[in-house]
Amino acid sequence: MVDAGGTAERPPQPKSDALVKVESVAKDWVDGKVATTALPVKNWSTQEWLHFLRSLPVKLDTTRMAELDRNFKLTQSGNSEILADWLLMSIRNGYKPAYPKLEHFLMEVGRRKYIKPLYQELAKTPDGRALAKTVYAKARPGYHPIAAATMDDLLK
Repeated sequence: MVDAGGTAERPPQPKSDALVKVESVAKDWVDGKVATTALPVKNWSTQEWLHFLRSLPVKLDTTRMAELDRNFKLTQSGNSEILADWLLMSIRNGYKPAYPKLEHFLMEVGRRKYIKPLYQELAKTPDGRALAKTVYAKARPGYHPIAAATMDDLLK
């Protein structure tokens, strides 16, 4: 936006007290100030879970990934939004216990918004690309033509 004097105005930046608290919890967990079992997640909304996962470092060791999974059953989440973010984290961190669910998710969920980031992340490594191609060969017939075309280009 530009005001009457030709100066660019910054649009208002929304702020959520709940999400600020989630960021603080994530930082405290990463810093070891709060145990996984003490994370205050009981009444978190989907948005709070997503913000928590996205507030964590891109790289987490498999021990920390396993702690989160063991305590919150993230690999078994029935929420596609949370599961997609968790699976993306799992690929980035080589968290192999989530890979059977990853394959199932890619076979059962054809929404491009979910599958494209997962295939993109898999395609970054030779082993991941091989897995992506194997799963995609089985999953492709069930994908919408637009999603299939996107993955065709991505995995060519």
